[in-house]
Amino acid sequence: MKIRIIIGVLCVIGIVYFVSRNNNGNNQKTQVAKQIQLEELESVITKLLDGKLKYDFFGITSDGIDCIYFVNNKGEIDIEFEVMTNEQKPYVEKLISFAKNKNYQVIKMSYGNKPLYSGLKEAPVYKLELNADKFQATEIGKEIIKKIFNKNGETKFDVVP
Repeated sequence: MKIRIIIGVLCVIGIVYFVSRNNNGNNQKTQVAKQIQLEELESVITKLLDGKLKYDFFGITSDGIDCIYFVNNKGEIDIEFEVMTNEQKPYVEKLISFAKNKNYQVIKMSYGNKPLYSGLKEAPVYKLELNADKFQATEIGKEIIKKIFNKNGETKFDVVP
């Protein structure tokens, strides 16, 4: 009889615990990407350099195609473009030409991510080795977004990841 009471009490405690835990989970807000315009880019780069972001990089994109990443490389910024979709492929040559005209070195690499098209096992990443400070990186990033992807200061960008 005592064992049944103990088991009953433990069951009630367990049920209360799981119900309260599930209710708390349901009350959590869905995390939405922060949106910025190009004028706010420098402030996000500052957070990156100050270690106030979750990762040592962040990207901006308005449509998933124009996604460029700003990478903290020991206090200097490089910009990367990972080609995950067929729609991004036409921008590779534009990016390489842009970099060549500005005398920026471009390195083709990969993080091992699987692209959403056939033909490659790993998505290529085109890294512009800028070794830029936050001011230079801001201006170069804006220029890439405007000249290569034809976006403007009014465009809203999601900050990713």
